[in-house]
Amino acid sequence: MRYEPKFLFRIFGDLARGEAKDIPEERQSPGLERNPAGTRKRSPFLSRRFVVGSLIALAILVANAFVSYRTIANLVEASRTVENTLKVVGALKEVQDNVADSEIELRGYIISGERDRLARAQAFLGRAANPVQTLRALSGAIPDQMQQVELLAALIGEEFERFAALIEIHSHKGAPAAIRTIVTTASAATIRRIQVLTTDLLAAGDARLARRTEQSRRGSDLSVITAAVATLLNLGLLGVLILLARREIRERRQAEEVVKFAATHDPLTGLPNRLLLAERVNRALATAKSEGRGLAMLFIDLDRFKNINDTLGHEAGDRLLQNVAGRLARCVRRSDTVARQGGDEFVVLVEAFQGPGDLAQVAEKILLEVAEPMTVYGREFKITASIGISTCPVDGDDLRALLKNADIAMYRAKQQGKNTYQFYAEQMNPHSVERLELESALHHALERNELILHYQPKVESRTGRVTGIECLLRWQHPGIGTVPPDQIVPLAEETGLIVPIGRWALRTACLQARNWAEQGLPLFRMAVNLSARQFMSATLLDDVLGTIAETGMDPRRIELEVTESVMMPEPEQAVKLLRNLKAIGVRLTIDDFGTGYSSLAYLKRLPIDCVKIDASFVRGIPVDASDVAITETILAMSSSLGLRVVAEGVETRDQVRFLERRGCDEMQGYYFSKPLPAEQLTAYLREREAASEESGPREASSRLKLVSGGKTPIRG
Repeated sequence: MRYEPKFLFRIFGDLARGEAKDIPEERQSPGLERNPAGTRKRSPFLSRRFVVGSLIALAILVANAFVSYRTIANLVEASRTVENTLKVVGALKEVQDNVADSEIELRGYIISGERDRLARAQAFLGRAANPVQTLRALSGAIPDQMQQVELLAALIGEEFERFAALIEIHSHKGAPAAIRTIVTTASAATIRRIQVLTTDLLAAGDARLARRTEQSRRGSDLSVITAAVATLLNLGLLGVLILLARREIRERRQAEEVVKFAATHDPLTGLPNRLLLAERVNRALATAKSEGRGLAMLFIDLDRFKNINDTLGHEAGDRLLQNVAGRLARCVRRSDTVARQGGDEFVVLVEAFQGPGDLAQVAEKILLEVAEPMTVYGREFKITASIGISTCPVDGDDLRALLKNADIAMYRAKQQGKNTYQFYAEQMNPHSVERLELESALHHALERNELILHYQPKVESRTGRVTGIECLLRWQHPGIGTVPPDQIVPLAEETGLIVPIGRWALRTACLQARNWAEQGLPLFRMAVNLSARQFMSATLLDDVLGTIAETGMDPRRIELEVTESVMMPEPEQAVKLLRNLKAIGVRLTIDDFGTGYSSLAYLKRLPIDCVKIDASFVRGIPVDASDVAITETILAMSSSLGLRVVAEGVETRDQVRFLERRGCDEMQGYYFSKPLPAEQLTAYLREREAASEESGPREASSRLKLVSGGKTPIRG
């Protein structure tokens, strides 16, 4: 049958009133029957209450369907938005990684002058342009950031072209010209600007992701309410809503598990972090105390891991840490815990062991497993570890004590040559206490005049005369006597006292030089060592100027000795500072030359006057072929660059002859004199002056007098 629309509406109205008078008999529903009076009899399912209820239910169901539709649409839209936002964040992170790699290669080029590093820097920057195209394609997800995206694309393109120009300059004019161009065009600043812009876009993406997540959460709550209402009206819809609710609950639980995992695990290695380690240790301690069992903690630190990070970058270091984490997990039982403490440090919690032999076996297994060669980015590496072991309750009964003592034992293992393990012993703690006492006493050493300078002369090879003096720090502690320099400098560095101590040393050296000059001795060139923290101090230049003004010292008679490693962290800043010092008239020397990482390209940029051959190379000449080759190379290179050369650690006549024949300008060491207090050195200098006047310059070097023997001391 086919009903007209108006007829259908009329039927629907009659159903609502409980009758259907106008329906033709042949078109009436079989459910409508006549009673004996001739009127229509209402079937139960056509009652007004049922029809009204059905209409209300239908209206509610339609409204619920509409609300559900809108809710689902919003969820889908939010999901798409979140997905696009995640794509945006991923693209930005890829840009960030490539720009960071480009910056690393650019810095490497500045240090090494290798064209390949410049080319790789350009290649990384070129890869950074690809994710920018992805960002453009996702403009609908970030409409308010498109201006920044276009600026980012422009900066990357500009820097890419600049790198191409630098490569061209390198090919035609060499590395120095290219490096000068980098400085003048501020390429490093542009890369940093790209990084800042990328970081801003990432922050905006994270904020947008957080907002969308909150909207999604609210939408899911509305979906649950709608499902609850629908279950009261329709069994079929109830099943759908139950499925939707179960699915949402499952996803929420999964999200909570992901959040909980992220909060309790290291994002790089997937191992438990400090939070989860503390929870498991506290639980294990409670179990151990109640059951009378012991537990142990192994503190693991990778040896020389920083070298890999500095050489190949943090990405290679991260991959190596992941490999080490996997190896550590294979070395312990499922009931034990391997956690990452931070950096290159790991902690292993061992429960229910029988005795120290079990722990030693675990430690040896870890050392062997970690020491196995591993391949990272196609290159094979071999790394070792140092392990400290503490046990409960012998070495501590809480997390803090166990970690501290295991850490102390680990450092003892490093002191014994690395790639070994050490159990904690109570005898180790007094050394830490002694260090704290020394640190406290050092704060008052300047006030109590406990610091003194010893002086070691530098002898000119050609004339045999003393032409300079190196000033070396000593500490006369009233309780324990002379504190060796290798303890003073690290303590002063850690406490920040190295800056005022260095200022005092420079002032004292200048006053002593003036004092010698007033006594009729020559105005010697006074050499003072600069530590890393003192060199990077913002007040260094002012301190030097203030000392010159206060003491009246000729700045040309002041020599500052700086090691290569001190200048490496901030090479551009180091060059600028050295030039400012040079402008004052101060003489500059690279100390311990050959033991650092500077390149010839970098050395040419330094406004230095002299290089100092490290004693480790001088010690082997003229017997050790390697030391001979290194020393001759340094002498030849310095001569070609117009730099004077000082050899330190000279102890034998054979070393003196060798250095004289190779053209070494100055020498110092125990062959001539050990570091002496000012009074003793004054007598030595007068004796030297008298000997030089009697013998003449040609015989002076053959009459050099050995004051006292022994090994070269560590400078303070």
